[in-house]
Amino acid sequence: MEKIEKILLSVAAIVFSVSIIVLTLSDAKFIFGLARHGEETSATVIDTKSHDEGRGRVAYILKVEYTDKYNKTYIKNNIKTYKNLNPGDKITIIYNKFSPQVADIKGSHKRKNNFSAELFALFMIIIAAIYYYQEFKSNPNYWKFKKRY
Repeated sequence: MEKIEKILLSVAAIVFSVSIIVLTLSDAKFIFGLARHGEETSATVIDTKSHDEGRGRVAYILKVEYTDKYNKTYIKNNIKTYKNLNPGDKITIIYNKFSPQVADIKGSHKRKNNFSAELFALFMIIIAAIYYYQEFKSNPNYWKFKKRY
C-alpha cells in the first residue's frame, strides 16, 4: 500500500506542476504580448457581472466593445476589474495589434499579480523537485516494496 501511495502522490505532484507551468506560460504570453504589441484604444462597457472573490472583495467581469485602428469592432467578454462600471461607461484598454481579441484594461495589475504568484509557485516546485530528486538518488530503494514478515 505504501508503494501505491508514493506513486499516486508523485502523479498528483506532476499534474499540479504541469498545470502551474501551463498557467504561468499562458499569463506570460498574454502580458508580454500586450507589452510588446499593445495598442491603446477606447472601449464601451456593454455588460457587467459581479463575482465574489471572498474576504469582502468583489471583482467585476466586463463585456466591452472596442474598435482597432482598422475600424474593425471586437467584443471582449472577460475583462476583470475591481471597479464597478455601468453599461455605457467608457474605459481605456490595450489590445494586441496582431491578435486584437487579446485585450485588458490599461493599468490593470490583476493578471500581473497572478503571474507573479504563479512564477513564485513554479520556483518552489522546482526547488522541491530538486530536493526530492537528491533524496531519491541517495536512497536507491525508495520505490522498492518493503516486505513485512
